[in-house]
Amino acid sequence: MDKVSYRSNGMPRREVKNTIAPALFSNSFVKVGFILISAFLLYNVTHSIDITVQKVDILKNARLEVEKLRVTNLTLATQLQNMQSPEYIEVEARDRLNFSGNKDLVFVIPEGLLTTAKERLDGILSEKPVESEKSVLEQWGELLIQGV
Repeated sequence: MDKVSYRSNGMPRREVKNTIAPALFSNSFVKVGFILISAFLLYNVTHSIDITVQKVDILKNARLEVEKLRVTNLTLATQLQNMQSPEYIEVEARDRLNFSGNKDLVFVIPEGLLTTAKERLDGILSEKPVESEKSVLEQWGELLIQGV
């Protein structure tokens, strides 16, 4: 701080207190030290920000997973409620255990017949193009002469 005192002739006289701060900041080692400390603090702040961003991402993913699990839990609870109904038990008994109801008709079909029927059905559904050696005009001629 500057201190001003007056002389007897009325002219101000300035007295400057000697402080250690200007001498300390003029030293180059102190300047380098402050720069290093500032760089270290800046690195720590950026590292903390990076860790915080990662934790926020983990939190978002956890919330999404919790939401999916809630939906799955609700679906399973609904299915469990449906499975406990007598209608569901009856349908499953008929489908899985081959049970029949009081007024149902039971047909016994041999396995060999099922396999041939499946092969025929696959042939029909595969829709293989019919290759003909006759030209289109010959085919039309046969259609007109012989009919369908």
